[in-house]
Amino acid sequence: MATVTIQNLTSKEVFLQDLYTTIGPNGLIKVERTTTDLPRMKTLQAAIAEDRVAVSVTYSPDEVASGLASPPNAVEAQDIAAVSAPTPMSGVALVRHSLLAGGGGSPDDLTVIETLPFKFRIIDAWGFVSAPVSGSTLEVRTQAGGAGTKLAELDSGSTGQKRWQGLLSTGVATPGTLEGLFVHRSDNGVAGEVFLLVRPEI
Repeated sequence: MATVTIQNLTSKEVFLQDLYTTIGPNGLIKVERTTTDLPRMKTLQAAIAEDRVAVSVTYSPDEVASGLASPPNAVEAQDIAAVSAPTPMSGVALVRHSLLAGGGGSPDDLTVIETLPFKFRIIDAWGFVSAPVSGSTLEVRTQAGGAGTKLAELDSGSTGQKRWQGLLSTGVATPGTLEGLFVHRSDNGVAGEVFLLVRPEI
């Protein structure tokens, strides 16, 4: 059986009818359950959705060795479990986009993801500039045309590796009308690559 760890994220007791258990304020419990039990636990699922508890599952050695707990194909970004914002542990996905130099001298937008598939938080952003333009920048935004939420900014005025600049906290991208993921170049003569580390969230 798998070990299911459930942490109370609140300062109040949380009663889980599925388990006939009450978790004390900020408390943590571990229970043994088969993985097929978890989708049927409605009160546990509701508590997760309401940000009252965080859950992690550890498979037994037999379950891991059997291969039945593993996906049949490679895990893709959309397969990573989304978590609530207060959850301390989560999976992350890496986004990569190449930048091919244009004619230079004018701004443009490069589409990374046309329509956001899920909500996520930008944890880090970096790039490699192979063709710089003096004084130029790269902005990661949720809408084209330099609009929407600015999630990160990189200096593209010189060659080399560039790190996230100008933002003091993480930004969240939420699916909606016109919401996608775009790289806004202040000058389309810039070439290189942009990498984003994102955390899927509920």
